Amino acid sequence: MVRGWCFIFFLSLITSFARSQSLDINITRGTDLNFTFNTIRQYNNGIIMAGATEITVESSAQWDLYVGAQTNIAGRWDLLNSYSSAGTSNVPVSILELRASSPGGTSQQTAFFQLQDNSSPIFLIGSAADDPLTAGGVGANAPGDPANNAFTHRFRIDYKLTPTMGYTPGVYSLTVVFTLAEDL
Repeated sequence: MVRGWCFIFFLSLITSFARSQSLDINITRGTDLNFTFNTIRQYNNGIIMAGATEITVESSAQWDLYVGAQTNIAGRWDLLNSYSSAGTSNVPVSILELRASSPGGTSQQTAFFQLQDNSSPIFLIGSAADDPLTAGGVGANAPGDPANNAFTHRFRIDYKLTPTMGYTPGVYSLTVVFTLAEDL
């Protein structure tokens, strides 16, 4: 008998304010997601939740958008409840993969990438350095809002979770943090 795993994660948004600029990020769909694994095939091949989260960005300044995981122990899923002592409960956050897309194809991460701890986040738009302002194309981070700039200020996030069989069956959680910051 295969006991199921349940992976739960919550989404969090952080907006940084600098000077008199306005930055706003909203999750319009998909804040609490739950992956339940009941078959060997699901453990080995993973489960994909396509378009599970939608994010909009409104900004009066050039901006960066990045994502990372927040857990009690950096880089590891939080174990809430175990069903067995078999396997290891040190589950890396990297078993969760994300893919971000926008109608204008502006995300820098159009293929699935492994989630990392929030201390070393992955940039969806922009970088840790100052970026040249781009009005269109990859990395578009100009001021605007999702109503007037839907191609560059609206994102859908897909998730893929592939735990494989080596981990302790149980309920795990993590928080995925999307951060919007002024590109300084």
